[in-house]
Amino acid sequence: MQHVAVSSLGAPFEVETICASDAIAAELDETQLDSGVGPCWRARATAAPVLLSDLRRDAGAAWPMFLTTATRHGISSVYAFPMVVGLVEVGVVNLYATRAHALSVEQVDEAAVLANSAGQRILRSALDSLDDDISANASPRRFVHQATGMVVAQLRVAPDDALLIIRAHAFASGRPVREVAEAIISRDIDFST
Repeated sequence: MQHVAVSSLGAPFEVETICASDAIAAELDETQLDSGVGPCWRARATAAPVLLSDLRRDAGAAWPMFLTTATRHGISSVYAFPMVVGLVEVGVVNLYATRAHALSVEQVDEAAVLANSAGQRILRSALDSLDDDISANASPRRFVHQATGMVVAQLRVAPDDALLIIRAHAFASGRPVREVAEAIISRDIDFST
């Protein structure tokens, strides 16, 4: 891909371009964010990759502003991959190419994995910037550890990912991690359903 942009698309984040490989990617991304329509918004709405191997043929009249900007920059293919961590929709990775071509199944799978990995890093960074709401005493930490084990069992994920999911849920819901952990233990929150 010649151009790449990563965007967050709303709660619990802002609607913004997080990073872009160059000015063209940034402009294409901002066009979608400003208009509220485009491949990134469809990827978010469907929680599935949007694969436009021939932009003019595949986009039709759905996104005239985006299509105009993309055409001006010679963009022929657009691929948008949602970034999802647990139940948190982090945003979308947009890939732009000047040559019309379809991605292979393997390339789509790899891009989806990389997009979710980027989502984890973005979420981790956002959570790390918050004050740690877990006190140093053992009791609340015990609840978090117990809840982490329950999420591991519910979702069959690694402990680090389970803790990230708990922290993400707390962040998204505006609740302390300890409170979310207690809700998981009491089975008020069950990620397996």
